[in-house]
Amino acid sequence: MTAVKKEAVSFIANFEEINLTDKMFDKLSKHMYELAGVDLPNTSKNHALIRNRIVKLLRRHSLKSYEEYWALLEKGGPQITSEFISALTTNMTSFYRESSHFDFLSSVLPTLLNKFPAELRIWCAAASTGQEPYTIGITVNEALQANAKKVRILATDIDLEVLKKASAGIYEEREMQGLSPVLRQKYFQSQKTKEEYFRAQDDLHSMIRFAPFNLMNPKFEFQHKFHVIFCRNVLIYFDEATTKRVIENLTSCLAPGGYLILGHSESGNVKHPQLKPMSRAVYQKL
Repeated sequence: MTAVKKEAVSFIANFEEINLTDKMFDKLSKHMYELAGVDLPNTSKNHALIRNRIVKLLRRHSLKSYEEYWALLEKGGPQITSEFISALTTNMTSFYRESSHFDFLSSVLPTLLNKFPAELRIWCAAASTGQEPYTIGITVNEALQANAKKVRILATDIDLEVLKKASAGIYEEREMQGLSPVLRQKYFQSQKTKEEYFRAQDDLHSMIRFAPFNLMNPKFEFQHKFHVIFCRNVLIYFDEATTKRVIENLTSCLAPGGYLILGHSESGNVKHPQLKPMSRAVYQKL
């Protein structure tokens, strides 16, 4: 092993040996809860999660302890806060994930357009790296054809790093999982450099507006109501009180007769007098 490699290994090992105390864990987990509503109780699994993810930020900023990082985090600043949220946010997504929801969307879109002929608005409230809002756009195009131009899609996320990737709409081969070859060819353009990449076609990309949004905002204030809201696989990271508040705010943004679509594992979290269960994790506003 060369001297340079030995030094690099030693450098990484030193970071792995840095201790995360329970006191510092509590400060970091509480800060994440206040910023993003993510509930991280002090368990061995969450302790390891915070330690392993934050240590990467120690390396990035050449810091020697979690206490030094906490001092940096306390000073604030949008970039430091964004890095912290991004480090502790789990972004797991794919095209047509939980595909029954897109079958449902396809089936109700013509009826919704008849009811709201001027314009349909869809909000993807946890866009992650973008596969979900692009799947929504593809579903709209396939279901409505020429009338797809009447649909506007808003895609938001608290994590600015993944939102930047979503907005670019460029994916590696492995990130295209779930999208059939036919739809891939129709809606994405292949780009080859050293590796092959796929870029969303302009017609698909132009349907979607990407913007930062925090579901912890006290109120969700939008100029128009939405006819469909996707907020999938987010509530699982919230405690009961936060979940209840987010559901209340999402419902307030939904037009009567519109649909709220959650993740399959979140269907038991909804108890709201204005929401009627339609199918698994799909609710209609009365």
